[in-house]
Amino acid sequence: MDFASLGYDAFMYYFEKRGLEKLRSELLSGVNGNVLELGPGTGINLQYYNRNIIESLTYIDIKFKPSLEEKAKKICPSVTLIQGDAEKLPFADKTFDSVVFTLVFCSVINPRIGLEEVKRVLKDDGKIYFMEHVEPHKGWMKPVFNKINPAWHSFSGGCNLNRNTFTEFEKAGIEAVLIGKKFNDIFIAGVGIKKMSRD
Repeated sequence: MDFASLGYDAFMYYFEKRGLEKLRSELLSGVNGNVLELGPGTGINLQYYNRNIIESLTYIDIKFKPSLEEKAKKICPSVTLIQGDAEKLPFADKTFDSVVFTLVFCSVINPRIGLEEVKRVLKDDGKIYFMEHVEPHKGWMKPVFNKINPAWHSFSGGCNLNRNTFTEFEKAGIEAVLIGKKFNDIFIAGVGIKKMSRD
């Protein structure tokens, strides 16, 4: 039994039932074509994919949870699991129609490099589907999150509570639009496209 996965799912249960489930459903129903998902974790996004419009599914992560491949094959028989890093994706330019990541870039060491890699492997007419938790921008939570972040970072295996991932999209050449926010705007979700060169 994979106790680490069970522990993560138990921790996230409250957030999922109080809003993230609905947000994932709204976000991921349009994922299509050749799909790349970064950091799939326990495979929670699988239940929100429309299997009828997905041609292939590629997972990339530093380490995979046991039984993830078997779980994913029920949705997409052509699933491929590749060990790798978001900052150095082992794919050719313009490979994927859809790139998905949810609650991943809080732990990517250099998020801008990671997002530039996402942009590189995305087709010109492709879309990025994302959900992340970000630094609170108001009230008492902002200083508290910043204060506890060093301890949380060590405890959680690299997660940062005070990332402002959304601002990195613009710097990486991605035009992103939010479709929803939850829990005092700590969780955000949206869709991004490549900014095309005017040259």
